[in-house]
Amino acid sequence: MLSVTNPSEMLKDVVIPLVTGFGGAIVGAAASYIPSRLLAKRASDEVLARDIAARRDQDIRAAHQVFVKLALLVNSLCGFHEQVESMIAKADREGNEHMPVWQRVSSFAGIELEPSVEFSAEELAIYIAAGQPDFVDELILLSRRHSAMLGNLTAFAKLKTDLIYETFRLGNTERAPETGVSTTRMSVSPGVANSMKARAEELELFTGEVRSMLSMYGAFARDIASRFADVTNGYLGEKSVPSFEPAQRTT
Repeated sequence: MLSVTNPSEMLKDVVIPLVTGFGGAIVGAAASYIPSRLLAKRASDEVLARDIAARRDQDIRAAHQVFVKLALLVNSLCGFHEQVESMIAKADREGNEHMPVWQRVSSFAGIELEPSVEFSAEELAIYIAAGQPDFVDELILLSRRHSAMLGNLTAFAKLKTDLIYETFRLGNTERAPETGVSTTRMSVSPGVANSMKARAEELELFTGEVRSMLSMYGAFARDIASRFADVTNGYLGEKSVPSFEPAQRTT
């Protein structure tokens, strides 16, 4: 059992060293804590900055992918439209304006192999983040219209080919060497004649609809392309993506 014979000695020998040691420990811990916290915050800031930079790089890559796909869609739809109109104009210049439109428009060889173009969720997410959901809707609609047009042109090619070969089968065909235009004369029953006439009329109506849709879809594609750079760079920053420029026509 301990006894305290001199309180002053107790204060000198025990309490003061204890307090001094405890205080030193606190000061030492605080001294090491402050630099550690600063280093941790700096590391956290660096990680956050790298994440932001990586996200921006990812967004820019996605925007470039949208640019490429949009270019494919615009050029495809506008190209089909211009080719159809060129075919009709050529036939008219050659004196065949009296022919039905479906006869003045040639089928697009291999159209069934033309790939459709779709935008990924990652690509569309840019415009959600930018607060441009309407632009997302337009891109999706453009992709679907392009796919539908490929289907229409494929159907046109089949319907025209089937009708032509059925005409060849039932009649006598002669081709003018000067123009390459073929003429088929048939002698068939009224029922067969009515069937052929109805098929030709339906094909003419279908061709007119396809022609009209190509014009509308091409204009829709050009409008989206004309706003692409402003919408995208408004979110990612100036000159993050290039803009679409109207094609310079030589004729």
